[in-house]
Amino acid sequence: MTIHLSSLQRFTLFLFALSGIIWLGGTVVRAAIGFDLFVPGTLTFKADMPPDAQAQTLRLFARSSFYTLISYGLVVVLGAWLWLQNKALWRERGGLFIGGMLVCLYIPIEVWQGYYDILLVQATQYAAYKDFPLETAKQLLTKRITILSGAGPFLSMLGYATAVFFLIVQPMRMASSDE
Repeated sequence: MTIHLSSLQRFTLFLFALSGIIWLGGTVVRAAIGFDLFVPGTLTFKADMPPDAQAQTLRLFARSSFYTLISYGLVVVLGAWLWLQNKALWRERGGLFIGGMLVCLYIPIEVWQGYYDILLVQATQYAAYKDFPLETAKQLLTKRITILSGAGPFLSMLGYATAVFFLIVQPMRMASSDE
């Protein structure tokens, strides 16, 4: 079965891919920023990091959530639309179905993390350094990271990597006579 996409579907696929790249890349960058606050391998904040540096790192982490939240929303909405538009391909290309289901499976974790991101932005956005809510911001970051006992964010990234694998490699693709 040959796939024929309309111009609208091609443009939507482009926006979906661009949003996915921004979201996944932003997630990795934000993890690097956020985990710089901790002693490696723990959730203990570095004692030798000055409070101003912690505040700046937390502010950068919070501000970067704007891009990842918007991009994730676009990935979900555009991906769902494309996924439902091409239901006929699910049987022939099982990777499309599996990839879509894996993304759907981790939406609650992303929504929960997004909730803490929004709280972190609200707490830090307009705060000056002299009255920065450092302890509140630290608590929100820790809660965000420890969703599902710390395994949630890691499992969701693993699930998304598996979804990308299924969408690209398509290991469950049925042979077709016109390809």
